[in-house]
Amino acid sequence: MSKPTLALIPSGQKATKVYSVLPNDGSGDFTFARTGDATRVREDGLIETVATTVPRLDWLNSDCPNLLLEPQRTNIQIRSEEFDNAAWTKQADLTVTANQVTAPTGELTADKIQRGSTVDANNYLVDAASKSSSAQLDACTSVFVKQGEGDFFALRMTGTYPNRVDAIFQFSNTTLTTSVAGADFTVTSSKVENYGNGWYRLSVVYNTDAAATISSAFSPRGTSGQIDATDTSTSAFVYLWGCQVEEGASLTSYIETPADASVTRNADVCTDAGDANTFNDNEGVLYAEIAALADDETQRDIAISDGTTSNFARIHYKASVSNTIRFQVKSGTQVVNSSFVVSDITKFNKVALSYKENDCKAYIDGVLVATDTNASPMPTGLNELSFDDGGASGLNDFYGKIKDLRYYDTALTDAELIELTR
Repeated sequence: MSKPTLALIPSGQKATKVYSVLPNDGSGDFTFARTGDATRVREDGLIETVATTVPRLDWLNSDCPNLLLEPQRTNIQIRSEEFDNAAWTKQADLTVTANQVTAPTGELTADKIQRGSTVDANNYLVDAASKSSSAQLDACTSVFVKQGEGDFFALRMTGTYPNRVDAIFQFSNTTLTTSVAGADFTVTSSKVENYGNGWYRLSVVYNTDAAATISSAFSPRGTSGQIDATDTSTSAFVYLWGCQVEEGASLTSYIETPADASVTRNADVCTDAGDANTFNDNEGVLYAEIAALADDETQRDIAISDGTTSNFARIHYKASVSNTIRFQVKSGTQVVNSSFVVSDITKFNKVALSYKENDCKAYIDGVLVATDTNASPMPTGLNELSFDDGGASGLNDFYGKIKDLRYYDTALTDAELIELTR
């Protein structure tokens, strides 16, 4: 197979830079920006904080790192690691003991949450987080939990009661089951992530009612049931750490909050790899192995362009259509525009766009999904590869995970494209 002209296989970075493997003169390196700290999962599986302007190579549930790019998010749940604090209301029979086991950071900061009876309403803790507005909006609640005694753990997100989402996690089969009650609340998705050492991060994405707050409640259980249902156990317990309540239609990396304030992680911006000598105006291939943060039907672009939205070759998740990847080539007017549904854009897909006058092709996971034998003319003046729409507008920035990104300055054969994306 031909050698790529530019290749990003996430392995090296420093403040403000993500290194590309090719070319080796530095012209293919990406410029990176993010104001403020953020977290990632290290190779050893522990969560760590990285400083402002430092890119994140994330190893969560992977044997190789991926470049993690995320939008701005705020954890509105204060005291995210302080379940023993009085700000978290404990019902009559529930006890919380601080700093009992090692948290996902490797520090002794996770709390023990224990039942004291079988009584229905006496064995949960709860706290409310203030929304940005008293309106219906998308939100995600997540928490890290580790099994102690008992096979179940219940959580609830409430607006104006009885409007709520209930979720029940079973440790023995790692399933998370959700339900809604009252009016307005709807569940978009839920997820269980294994962080190792017995820790799971549970998350639920939902749309709220018009209440001013979101209350999060948690309860250890011996048998299945909601937080305020009678249980068979008088002593079930779990370990808890890191509650996050964020406004948005996806789960993002953990943001710690202190006693008195919410905390915002700013957006990652990764742009400007290559120059006019890197890219071929007449033909080329853009390849990526990528996964979306969520199927939120928002356009997320990876583009070779001239710094505008007039000349480009790009791959993106399509707006307003679920699980859809789109391939586009433009030279003044659109000459290629093909969209294809995949089973799940939150899983890694290998995608390639090969462009050449009257010979454009798109591949997904080893399958030819589109051809165009009438595409003309090809874009000109291409001089950068960025995780955005090519227009430096801050619109349609790519947020997700990137395992591999390559540009070839010649169109590849069908056999090469199949091999590349398989």
